[in-house]
Amino acid sequence: MKLLLISLMALIGTSIVAQNAIVWEPEIVVSDGSLYGNYRPRATVVDDSPVVIYGKSGFDNLFISRWNGTGFDTQPAIPSGTFAYIANWTGADIASKGDTVIAVFKLGPIESGNVYVTRSVDGGVTFSDTIRANIYSNGNAWLPSLEMDESGNPVVSMMIHNGSWGNPRYALSRSNDAGLTFEPIEEVADGIPGEACDCCPSEVAISGQKQVMFFRNNESNIRDIFGVLSLDGGASFPFYTNVDQTNWSISACPSTGMDGVFLGDDLYTVYSSAAEGIYRVYVSKSDVSSGLTFMERSTVAVPNPSNGTQNYPTISAVNDTVVMAWEERINFNKEIYYSVSIPGIDPMVGLTSYKYQANDSTDGAQTNPEIIYQNGFVHLFYQDDYTGDLIYKRGQIDVTAGLEISSLGSIEIVPNPSESAGVNVFNCEKIEAIYTVSGQLIPFEVESSKDGLKLQSSNLKSGIYFIHALNNNGEPSIVKWQIK
Repeated sequence: MKLLLISLMALIGTSIVAQNAIVWEPEIVVSDGSLYGNYRPRATVVDDSPVVIYGKSGFDNLFISRWNGTGFDTQPAIPSGTFAYIANWTGADIASKGDTVIAVFKLGPIESGNVYVTRSVDGGVTFSDTIRANIYSNGNAWLPSLEMDESGNPVVSMMIHNGSWGNPRYALSRSNDAGLTFEPIEEVADGIPGEACDCCPSEVAISGQKQVMFFRNNESNIRDIFGVLSLDGGASFPFYTNVDQTNWSISACPSTGMDGVFLGDDLYTVYSSAAEGIYRVYVSKSDVSSGLTFMERSTVAVPNPSNGTQNYPTISAVNDTVVMAWEERINFNKEIYYSVSIPGIDPMVGLTSYKYQANDSTDGAQTNPEIIYQNGFVHLFYQDDYTGDLIYKRGQIDVTAGLEISSLGSIEIVPNPSESAGVNVFNCEKIEAIYTVSGQLIPFEVESSKDGLKLQSSNLKSGIYFIHALNNNGEPSIVKWQIK
């Protein structure tokens, strides 16, 4: 493999993310779509076993499937004889902390059904009876989503209405006992002008003491995404702002939501908007160090041809590795695309500059992705509306995929291959970062010597690593380093 020369925008002048991709394992059918459906999958991962909830039109229509090592075991998520409210754009949600897995859903009929959770304490193998989550008696509740806090307690977001389906707004319902019971709902968005966009689902994101509820607002038909932020573990939500800023004016509800993750003191939000006249997926960045302040926004790489549309984005992150996926439609053909940002790269660049198709099949009927990054693996679910099945793929990020060869740089590692994690690096001005082939950032120490730099990184296993550095001319380079 040759040396790749790149200008890194965040790491060393521009982005190397163009060369990132995911090495996927073969597609797996989760379950027989004719029996269990494939509507709007939402997933979590317990250890390395994904657990996914999804729906099927009709009664007895919500199911949970769990990876058993060779395939998926499937069970009903709701009592026999009941049905959940599901659509292509909304449905159930699921989250986990340790071995506790909690799923949330709205039971029908839509006019009078309540929001419930079901909980598992064995990693999703078995689930409890339903537990009511909407402690609210003044009207209707629906469109639930949830996330687990650091203590393993679920935080449920849901839209509530007055009794006549008036005054749509979002509220939170909390449990302090891992989902056994729920507190009365709390309205946290009542200071925002306008009302909730009445058929757009919300999301919750949590990281330590930071909690945010996202929802699409409707202020005189301007339907942008707002975030409502807590910095004290949900005790109060004093901060809110428009994290979208596209100023989308539309008279009817577009039925599309959002997703988001915290990366330190930054909040990244992904969503779809047609403010520019055609549906595009956006990534926005907001500062959450002492409040909630919108900073910047960018579209992901646009379809080719440019009259294609994008929708239903989802995002996941661990430390500074971020993955996102969305539906991309050209005429009537729908495919799943994804993008990746690795540590050291500005996610606003990594997620929006380059994209890759995720689905193997090309029948043009894939939609509604759910993506999760955990323990070094990317887990992806999506609907295949051609077969009616729910599809699962697992993969690992490969920072070397697609690299072009360039001889510029002249940085030399001695010895290479090496039998230890201590080597000399010649013709090198500065070492910026070291990655595994899966994109994991490796800590290291550097000492200057009369001939160059002495590099030391402890506890490295045998394998291939990539050193991102500047040569003696200040030019950015990537060098492959092998430990035997």
